[in-house]
Amino acid sequence: MIVKNKKIMMNLFRKMSIVYVAVIAVCLYSCKSTQKSADVDKIYFENVDEHPLFDGKPVEDGFRKYVGRNTCYPAKAHVNGIFGCVFVEFIIEKDGSVSNVKVVGGTDADPILQDEALRVIKGSPKWTPGKKDGKAVRVSFTLPIVYRFPGQNVTSSSKKAKLSKKTILLEELIIEVYG
Repeated sequence: MIVKNKKIMMNLFRKMSIVYVAVIAVCLYSCKSTQKSADVDKIYFENVDEHPLFDGKPVEDGFRKYVGRNTCYPAKAHVNGIFGCVFVEFIIEKDGSVSNVKVVGGTDADPILQDEALRVIKGSPKWTPGKKDGKAVRVSFTLPIVYRFPGQNVTSSSKKAKLSKKTILLEELIIEVYG
C-alpha cells in the first residue's frame, strides 16, 4: 500500500513538474517577443549608421531651408509685436514620414507662433529615413525656431524647453519679419 501511494505521489510530482516547466517556457517566450516589439518602436537620437536625409541633404541643410522658406511670420504676431522661440520635437519614421510633432517649450512663445511652427513641420514632405544595421529606424529631432524683429535679441535657451533625453537638438532657425 505504501509503495502504491509512493508511485502515485511520484507520478503526480512528475506531472506538476512538466506543468511548471511549460509555464516558465511560455513566460520566457512571451517576454522575448515583447522585447522584440519594443525594439521595433525604439526611437533613436544617436548611434545611427545613417542619419535621415531631407531632399537628399543632411537635416541641417535641407530641412532648415525647407522650414525657412515655408514659415511665414504670422501677420497678427507682426502687428502686435509678438516674438519668441518655439522648440518643436518630431520623429522621422521608418517610412520617412514626420510624426509626433509637438511643442516642447521655448521662451513663453505665443500660441500664434507655436501654431505656425507646427503647421510647417507637420506639412513636411517625406524624408529618407535613418538607418541602423542596414534597417530603417525612427529618429527624433528638436528644432528651435526663433521669431524676431531685425536687430532683436531673442535667445533659444534649451533650459526653458522640456527636451526629451532622446532627441537630436538642431541649431536654431531664425525667422525675421521685415517691413
